[in-house]
Amino acid sequence: MTRRLNIAVVDEGGDLSVGPSDLDIYRISTHSVSPHQPVSHRKFDAILICAADTERARELAALHAGRTKDRPPVILISEADHPPEGFDGWLRRPVSPVQLANRIQSLRRLWVMEDVARRRMAAAAVFGHTPPADPLKAKKPTVLFVGEATSRFMAIRHALEHAGTAMIAAFSSFSAFDYLHERPFDAVILNALGKKELAFTISSAMRRNARLYHTPVLLLTPSGRFDAADEAFARGVSDILPANASPTEISGRVLRLADERRRRRDAKAILENCRATQTVDPALGLYQKRFALAHLQDLLENASQSRKPTGLVMMSIDPPEVEVSAEKVAAAHQQFASMLRHLLRAEDAPALLAPDLFAAILPYTDREGAGCVAERVSAVAECTAFDGDDPLHPFRLNVHCGALEAAGEETAEALIERGQRLLDSTRLEAV
Repeated sequence: MTRRLNIAVVDEGGDLSVGPSDLDIYRISTHSVSPHQPVSHRKFDAILICAADTERARELAALHAGRTKDRPPVILISEADHPPEGFDGWLRRPVSPVQLANRIQSLRRLWVMEDVARRRMAAAAVFGHTPPADPLKAKKPTVLFVGEATSRFMAIRHALEHAGTAMIAAFSSFSAFDYLHERPFDAVILNALGKKELAFTISSAMRRNARLYHTPVLLLTPSGRFDAADEAFARGVSDILPANASPTEISGRVLRLADERRRRRDAKAILENCRATQTVDPALGLYQKRFALAHLQDLLENASQSRKPTGLVMMSIDPPEVEVSAEKVAAAHQQFASMLRHLLRAEDAPALLAPDLFAAILPYTDREGAGCVAERVSAVAECTAFDGDDPLHPFRLNVHCGALEAAGEETAEALIERGQRLLDSTRLEAV
C-alpha cells in the first residue's frame, strides 16, 4: 500500500481548484503554507506551487524547497504556455484531482529512486565498486506517436525534431504494441482527435504492463476543454495536448515527461549496477550482510534527520518438513532469492544475513507498507512448490516473515536484532 504523502501547498493567488478532500482519497494530505514564511522542506514529500508569474514561482520554490539536491519534488500549476525550467512537474489549469495525484505520486517515487541510487552508489564505492555510466544516457529521446496521421502529426514531429527528439509513428494499435515491445520509448502520444476510446484502451493496457507502466502517455485532443479529461487521467494518461497548442508547448510538455522517464531509467540502472562481486552474495544474488548493514545505517541516519520512515522485512526459512537432499534445498533457496528480488521495488534492497535468514530493506516505507511486502512474500512462498529429489514429490519452504519500522535513533544492528526477535515470536505463534 502506498504510504500517505504530506504535501505543502503554496497557493499565492488562492485559486487552486483542487481541495484537500479531492486528494485525501489518494492518500495525499495537503498543508497550506504562507507564500512569505519559509517551511522546513524535510517535513514534506513534495511542494505544490500555484502562481501565475513564473519568476515569482521560482522565488517561492527557492524559499520553500531550497536549492540542494535533496530537496523534494516541486510541482508548478500555472497558465504559462510552456513548462518553465527549475520545476520537477508542471500542470496547466484546469487540473484534475486524479491527474495531480498521479503526478505527485510519480515524482515522489522518482525522487526516492534517485536518492536511494545516490546513497547505494556511495556505499558501493566504499566497498570498492564504482558502477559504470549508463550507456543509454547519451542517446537522444525517442517518442512514439500512435493513431491517424492528422494535420497536427507533422507539426508535432517538427516540434520534437527541432528539440532534438526522434519520433516514430504507428498508425494502428497492432503496430504500436509491436514497437512498444521491441524497444523502450521515453513517451507515447496517442491521437484522440477521432477515436478516443481506442486511445483510452491503449493507455489502460500500458498501465497493466509492468514494463510499460512508467512510460508517460500524452493524449492529443481537440482544441478547447476536453470533456473526458477525468476519465483519461483515471486510465493512466499523464498529460493532455490540445490540438491548437504551439510547437513550443508541444515539445515542452512532451520532453518534460520524457526526461522524467529517462531519469527513472537512469536511477534504475544505477541501482542495478550497484550489484557486483564486492556487494552481492555470489550464490543467491542478494546483498551481502556487511554491505546491507552499511546501506541500512546510512538510510537510518538520513531518516532520523528527515523524519521519514525506513521499513524492514525479515524472513527466516525452516528446514523442509520432508527429507530433501542438501542440493535440492540449496536450489530452492536460490529460487526463493530470485523471487524475492522480483517482488521488491528497484530501490529496495534484498539481503542475505545468514544461511537461512533474509531481509528486505525498504527506504521511505512505514510499518504498514512493510507489512504489505511481508504478506506478499509469504503468499508467494506458501503457494510455490520446489523440485525435490523425486520429481513427483515437490516440497515447500517454511518461510516466516516479520515487518517492522525503524524507531528513533535505532542503529542498523539494533533494527536487525529487533527483527530477529519478531521472527522468533512469529515462529512460536505458528507452533
